[in-house]
Amino acid sequence: MSVTPPVHHEGGAPTGPSRDEARTFEWFDPSGRRASHYEDVTVDTQPSPERHLGREYSVFFEDGRSTWDSRSTALRHDDWFAFRDPNELWERTFYQGGASYERQIEETIAVARGDGQPARLRPEWVEYLRANLQQEAFVEQGLWLVLASAARDALSDTVAHFVVFDAGFKQRQAQAVVLYAMDLEEDHGEFPIEAARQSWLDDEPWQPARAYVERLATVADWAEVLVAANLCLEPVLGVLLRRELYERGGATNEDTVTPVIFHAAQTEWQKVNRFMAALVGFLVGHETHGAHNREVLQGWLDTWLPQARAAAEALEPLFAARPDEPDFGAARALVEGELAASLEPFGLRVDA
Repeated sequence: MSVTPPVHHEGGAPTGPSRDEARTFEWFDPSGRRASHYEDVTVDTQPSPERHLGREYSVFFEDGRSTWDSRSTALRHDDWFAFRDPNELWERTFYQGGASYERQIEETIAVARGDGQPARLRPEWVEYLRANLQQEAFVEQGLWLVLASAARDALSDTVAHFVVFDAGFKQRQAQAVVLYAMDLEEDHGEFPIEAARQSWLDDEPWQPARAYVERLATVADWAEVLVAANLCLEPVLGVLLRRELYERGGATNEDTVTPVIFHAAQTEWQKVNRFMAALVGFLVGHETHGAHNREVLQGWLDTWLPQARAAAEALEPLFAARPDEPDFGAARALVEGELAASLEPFGLRVDA
């Protein structure tokens, strides 16, 4: 490691090194020839005695656990800090992305309202949205809660940062749905969130999903939470709701706004999908612990996937009630096929 010293000119006034020269000091191995901005602001923001702390953690829990503990997950890795998020997402890019989605939604609503489109929506589609739209926000809220909690125990900053952003995606998506319902009220009367909340608590199609997120909130292993949320529930239920039910449903019912709301959510999901693929590859590709990690991941899939599938199957009445009568079986087969294809490269099965 080296730091470029200041240069003294004849007048005696030092001039500091250029930014490029100053960056020759690096305390970690970059993923490329030189550190990216993402790595500069993310790597080693979380302390570890295995890296730069000269002694043990200075703060412990009352039961003796350290600030971060390798026993917080059944998965194993010698250097969690070696992981890199393929999205290279950090605070500025996270907020810029969220702001761009919200601007797109606001502009779409403004243009639609200027054209009189909301007032011309098919009455049966409006009633469908009134009865079913906002329950999806409670799924997102439940995932926000468990992901935000899981981020605390993640064993490196490069993992924890993205899990926090994943939780932030869920929060933005939940809020976008509720705000959209409020926009619809201007033309179509009340879209009461209280009715959606009661439906989430009581209506049969939503009970397996609600039980899933409530059960997930009791899981102590932070990595199991990521698997149950992002390799099980999101691929088979989240995509089914956002893309197959509402994004496609809006398009077939001549609604220009609803697809934009859920397309933004799907764009964020693609970032999560890339992150999870990189994380799984990082774990199963480990020379020493890869076989163990694959076994643990498969066990979690075997446990959570049947429950996620039950939650997805329970939503069939929502598809049957949609005015354009979509093919629920085809939608389910599509998302299942996508999930299987995403896990096959890692030797993970979805047919257990």
